[in-house]
Amino acid sequence: MGISKHVAIAFINGEQEAIGQVYVEYKNLMYFIIASYIDNQSDCDDVLSESFLKALEHRQDIKNPENLKSFLCTIAKNQAINFQKKNSNTVCSSLIDEMYGEDDRTNHILNMIEPILSNKETIVVYLRVIYSYSWDEIEEEVGIPNSTARRLYKNAKEKLRKELSWTLAEV
Repeated sequence: MGISKHVAIAFINGEQEAIGQVYVEYKNLMYFIIASYIDNQSDCDDVLSESFLKALEHRQDIKNPENLKSFLCTIAKNQAINFQKKNSNTVCSSLIDEMYGEDDRTNHILNMIEPILSNKETIVVYLRVIYSYSWDEIEEEVGIPNSTARRLYKNAKEKLRKELSWTLAEV
């Protein structure tokens, strides 16, 4: 769906109503991007808040209002990566969960496919395979056309097939 250029310009100008509209429209997408890097819901919530605050602080850096969505996605991704870097010295809770049999297998799958696929492909595969989203639900959640989601999914499957066949050939 997205927001209008008028709302994007109002966001850049700091109008409260537009800020609220942008938050409502893009918070789920930003959260999903963050959650693809961080596996703790509370941490994801914190990083989402930090990401949106950072977007507000730097909103006037947006030269083209049509780039608002990608601007927000980039901030979310960078904030998640920065969070990971800051917390890399702490004990990894997912490793402990895996050792004791409580591993969330979706995060394990995400860790396997993420190095092979682009961020967009990873998101589409994750929504389609792990959460069984329909193409329409993916379109609504991520904000990309149905046809684009299908193309990303097809490309991702090809990349994964090639990687798997190469890995099996080495065995």
